[in-house]
Amino acid sequence: MTKSAGASRGLVFLALAACMGLAAAQDARISAFDKYNHAATYDEIKPVVSGVLAQQYALLASRAGQQFSQVLNQQQLTSYSPRLVDIDNATSFLIVDSGTSKSGRDVRSQAYLLSKNADGNWTVANRFMSDSIVRTLWTERFAPAEFVQPSMCSIDGKDIKPQSVLAVRDKDTIVMTLYQFKLSTADLDYWKQVSGMPVDDRALVGNHFNGDKTIVCRVTLRMATNNHVSLFNVGFEDHTGTVTRSQVWQAPQSDIVSLTIGNNRIALSTAGTFGTDKNGISWNVKIDVPVWVKGL
Repeated sequence: MTKSAGASRGLVFLALAACMGLAAAQDARISAFDKYNHAATYDEIKPVVSGVLAQQYALLASRAGQQFSQVLNQQQLTSYSPRLVDIDNATSFLIVDSGTSKSGRDVRSQAYLLSKNADGNWTVANRFMSDSIVRTLWTERFAPAEFVQPSMCSIDGKDIKPQSVLAVRDKDTIVMTLYQFKLSTADLDYWKQVSGMPVDDRALVGNHFNGDKTIVCRVTLRMATNNHVSLFNVGFEDHTGTVTRSQVWQAPQSDIVSLTIGNNRIALSTAGTFGTDKNGISWNVKIDVPVWVKGL
């Protein structure tokens, strides 16, 4: 064998070794989930859980006794197809897009929060439905003032005087919800907690989303290719009565005065009217706000 051939084989070996090492590092997260998924006792699951799951399983072990394994068995999977979504060097989500639980139920779109502990080991910290998570809240920071933008929205002849707006994108649809209150830090913390971020319960005191009966207006855009609008809806949702009331109208695109969609941001100017003062909606909205991206 010539020196050049030996050198080439050596380079190939090093390249393969590097790839295997990289794969092993990436697979550490799946390995942690596998340990979680196959644990049969509290002693086995304790080292691989953290955060909310660690608290829940500790409480379960103290109360369930011999039934712990049975409860654990109901939450584990016999098969699954994992997908990893990176947040940062110490945080990832493992998404189960399809799978089967040991109890025989189909499992779809579950998201497991994976967190690296102080020793550098990956742990399973929490579990959610993947479509409930606002990924943008994990990767960016926002101030309440960015969302405090007054608009006009009149329902049945009464202006609800919106003070804030949240824009959330789910696949090809952007929903802008206009609220009667000025968004606060507690309100942002509420959405962080809904998205699975660790938030002290004391930080949620005074938020407007826990139990408050509100009325909101909504502007919805369904986007086609190149950020062209394929559907434009306006509507409202009224929670102030004993029965929730809502209505949606398909608005003409001519009611959109201007629209700019950038990198996780939307600037929209629109105005129009449907129906009458006794049964209808009028709006005049001029906003320029961040867009939160929903789902993993």
